[in-house]
Amino acid sequence: MRYIVRHVLLAGATIALAACSWGDSKPPRKAPEEWHPPAEMLEKYAGKDGIVTRAEMEAGLRVDFAKADVNQDGCLDANEARVVNEERWKESASTASPLIDFKHTGCIDFEEFAATPRSLFDMLDKKGVGRLTPAQLHPGRRPPPAASPPAPAKSGS
Repeated sequence: MRYIVRHVLLAGATIALAACSWGDSKPPRKAPEEWHPPAEMLEKYAGKDGIVTRAEMEAGLRVDFAKADVNQDGCLDANEARVVNEERWKESASTASPLIDFKHTGCIDFEEFAATPRSLFDMLDKKGVGRLTPAQLHPGRRPPPAASPPAPAKSGS
C-alpha cells in the first residue's frame, strides 16, 4: 500500500511541476540595443543640407583635435586620448573607434587622430567627388516622406 501511495504522490508532484512549466519556455526578449551606424562619426561635420564635404570634415577634425589637445603640443598624450576615447564610447558605444598610437611615438598626432574618419569617408565616397550625401551616409535608409502641401481651405456655403 505504501508503495502505491508513494507512486501516486510522486506522479502528482510530477504533474504539478509539469503544469507550472507549461506555456512559452522562451526567455523574455531584451529591448534591442541602440544601433549606431559607423557613418555617425562623419555626420557631425555635415552642413545644414546633410551633406558632408571633405573640407568640412577636415575642418571639423582640426577643431576636434585642437579641443582634445589640452596642452596644445600637437600630440595627444595618454590622458588626452583617454578622454576622447571615453567620450566616443559614450556617444557611439560599440561602433566607437578608439584612438591608438599606431606610430608608437608615445602620443597621437593629427594624422592618427583623423585616420579612421578619413578612411570611412573614402570608403563611402565611391565616386571620389569629395562629398557624401545623406543617402551615402546611410545606404538603405528610406528618405523622410515629402511634406504634403496644405489642404485647400474650404469656403463656407
